[in-house]
Amino acid sequence: MTPVKQTKLYSPDGIHNGNCLAACYASLLDLPLWMVPPFEDMFGRSDWYERIDEWLAKAHKLERVRLQGHPVDELPEFYIACGRSARGVLHAVIYSNGAIVHDPHFSDSGIESVNSVEYLRPLS
Repeated sequence: MTPVKQTKLYSPDGIHNGNCLAACYASLLDLPLWMVPPFEDMFGRSDWYERIDEWLAKAHKLERVRLQGHPVDELPEFYIACGRSARGVLHAVIYSNGAIVHDPHFSDSGIESVNSVEYLRPLS
């Protein structure tokens, strides 16, 4: 896992979404951010998961597993945790063993609690 910072920030009046999730995928895959498609700009505010799944399968032979809550004992070493940031917006960060290890936002303030997690595994 190579930490990558996001380059776009969420704004309720903005023309794009923040790219924290893309930065998390870049971090997990040890890629520069420019190699992750701008999923945050492809649809509305939350409809990009199908495109992420397609990209992971075709480009990396991986699948995304998403779980509600934070079942730490079921997760790999590094995974994406999603929850509300102190700024009040949905945010994605990297966790390991139940603790934050990377926040792609420049504030490094993390998330208030984990609502869901995502991790990658080889396609079956």
